[in-house]
Amino acid sequence: MNKKTLLIAAAALAAVGSAHAQDLEGFEVSGNVAFTSDYRFRGVSLSADEFAIQGGFDAAHESGFYVGTWASSIDEFAGSETELDFYAGYGFEAGGLAFDVGAISYFYPGSDDTEYYEVYGSVSGTVGVAELTGGLAYAPDQDNLGDDNVYVYADAGFPLGESPFSLGLHVGLEDGAFGDEKIDYAVSLDTSYAGLDLSAAWVDTDAEDYLGEIAEGGVVFTIGKSM
Repeated sequence: MNKKTLLIAAAALAAVGSAHAQDLEGFEVSGNVAFTSDYRFRGVSLSADEFAIQGGFDAAHESGFYVGTWASSIDEFAGSETELDFYAGYGFEAGGLAFDVGAISYFYPGSDDTEYYEVYGSVSGTVGVAELTGGLAYAPDQDNLGDDNVYVYADAGFPLGESPFSLGLHVGLEDGAFGDEKIDYAVSLDTSYAGLDLSAAWVDTDAEDYLGEIAEGGVVFTIGKSM
């Protein structure tokens, strides 16, 4: 799962189970920061295989609604070296499952005519010790895309026995403006230590032929902290 999806899911879960949501009349405000060896979005490097710094803020209401913003350094794109996202959604539980629906807008400060938006939805649940999530993101045809785009994905997380580590698995399929039936996948080893979230992942796609080096497989290390 890419970092952005993790942060949106975290905001939705905070909204559902907001035990500490008493700071601002039912709102829980949180922040996050991360350093990663390579910013991968749906398997593709947006930082040209270079280090990136990322962070964001979320406000989740006990009713299930949430809003947030997230940013990352990126390789130069149309005059911009920053991705800035704004999202809003609603998380709720039903039948033992957690649902999340919302919309996200992508901006690239310093560039012109590059912003676009998506709507998304996901469902999560537990089977045995495994945490499973399936989701979809859809970007309608809009001026800055020239075509619509659909991305479907599945994630699974498993604790590794009594150890402090967990195994993460991800696979996604993208078709439209950003991919031609492109498949991306990742395998990660995750843990927490001294209040930090640590991850080492192998990330790859099948799109190297037409996207080049940014779609090649590679190891990604990430260290983050939530506040």
